[in-house]
Amino acid sequence: MVLLKNKQKYHFQLLLMLLFTLSVILSCESNGGTTPGPGPGPTTPQVEKIDSSSGAIIGISDTVFILSNNDWGYSCTSVGCDQAIILYKDGSYGWQWDRDSTGDNDPNYPEVLCGTKPWGSKTQATIFPIQIKDLNSCNAGIDIDLKVSGNNWNLAFEFWLTSEEPGLADVSGSITDEVMIWLRWGVAHDVITIEEEDAVVDGGRTYDYAQYYPAHGSGWDYHQFRISEEETFPSTIDIKLFIDYLQDRYGLSDSLWMTGMELGNEYWDHTEGKCTINNLSYLVNGETVGSGSD
Repeated sequence: MVLLKNKQKYHFQLLLMLLFTLSVILSCESNGGTTPGPGPGPTTPQVEKIDSSSGAIIGISDTVFILSNNDWGYSCTSVGCDQAIILYKDGSYGWQWDRDSTGDNDPNYPEVLCGTKPWGSKTQATIFPIQIKDLNSCNAGIDIDLKVSGNNWNLAFEFWLTSEEPGLADVSGSITDEVMIWLRWGVAHDVITIEEEDAVVDGGRTYDYAQYYPAHGSGWDYHQFRISEEETFPSTIDIKLFIDYLQDRYGLSDSLWMTGMELGNEYWDHTEGKCTINNLSYLVNGETVGSGSD
């Protein structure tokens, strides 16, 4: 009797297993096949255009943004330095570089510009230039991938303030202030006496007022901010907060012009890197301009 009961129990369990298996098969077929696993990993986008010539530019988003192979410090066509700007087929873009020993102390700054520069560069953006008195809001949205080796470099936003309206003409003689906001940097720049910690509080992020060089040797004041936490890139930055801080501290005139916004890698000897901008946008007084992958 015990043996018979065990056999009946075994047959019953086997029947349950068969029924469960059949239900799984029918469920998969009703959903169009087997249960999908994780999707494919990220792939490197295909290159649309690459240009390593000195000072080359590529228009982005109907030339509202300009990608610039800016090698103002040391020519990227000289011995010991390779630098190129890249546009990818999915709309993302960026730059890469490899610089050895050049014996030159000046940095390069491959970048993307929106607006104008005091030296006469100009994009098709309508949000810049703008006078401080008319600037109600200014926000940047960013999605960036960055890989760098070496100690002497940074990734930073930059903008200029001028007393004359910038455009196609050179108004560099009217520059009053140069402002940089560092998001990353090499250890060569760790040793610094901070002017004021947590000077700008932007949501959950804080930025130190890192350096102030009056007259800067070029006739204008230099201001440098640095993000306090480097673990991840911010997705948005309220640029107006930095202007407000400088106005409160130094009494900057409302009549000064904000020329535009630049984002780039400043680098010196013995560094190598690649920066890909997946998306970059600016929201100024309710108007948004954007660039990057679809």
